[in-house]
Amino acid sequence: PEIVRREALPSTDTDLFSLAVLLFYMFMLHHPLEGLKETKIHCFDLPAMEQLYGYNPVFIFDPHDDSNRPVPGYHDNAIIYWSIYPQFIRDLFIKAFTDGLRDPKKRVRESEWRQAFIQLRDSIIYCGHCGLENFYDADKLKNNRPHICWSCQAMIQLPFRIRIGRMIVMLNHDTQLFPHHLGKLYDFTAPIAAVTRHPQNPNVWGLRNLSQEKWIVTHSDRRISEVFPGKSVTLSPNIKIHFGKVEGEIRW
Repeated sequence: PEIVRREALPSTDTDLFSLAVLLFYMFMLHHPLEGLKETKIHCFDLPAMEQLYGYNPVFIFDPHDDSNRPVPGYHDNAIIYWSIYPQFIRDLFIKAFTDGLRDPKKRVRESEWRQAFIQLRDSIIYCGHCGLENFYDADKLKNNRPHICWSCQAMIQLPFRIRIGRMIVMLNHDTQLFPHHLGKLYDFTAPIAAVTRHPQNPNVWGLRNLSQEKWIVTHSDRRISEVFPGKSVTLSPNIKIHFGKVEGEIRW
């Protein structure tokens, strides 16, 4: 916006705003500033664009200003996709286009986006009815709201999940854990664990040790067991897996 107002030249701060706009386009298939105000423009000339993007920009999902909400029938992509993503992703976009809109020093850094998108991948869950990907949203669980499939509207039964430090990873049929999850940030070179189905009982799922290290498991009854490389531990609530320096707790 400060470039549109001719108050600044391109810089790291303006690049961060452009990055947020690009990411919003990728995830919502829409521009973050094009809502009701855009529909009232009869001639989309330079003065109109300067008002919309520079002098009077308002995020279409600003929680404190509803003057530029997306209009059904005109901005359906934004309306549909915004509701699909978990709250922590929406919060980052809100930060980028409210505080970050007004103060270049409060814009979302690329490292924040990177961490959030890894968390988003770890949040993938599958609809048991239609099989499509959805996202686990901790805010829904906190407020006792069900996870409803965005496509078929069926209620989603959540799989087991593992908490490792501040990370929560949904344990789907195809989930893998990587060194990143155990403290080596952004290391996805080779999986160290994978969800696997019991060979004799398809209703029993486990976590297979793909690393070279032994795991120590504390069960809910305080029993201790060892999981050697190539072996699996059955997924059940409240067990704790010691991966060496870090610990993960299985939850339902």
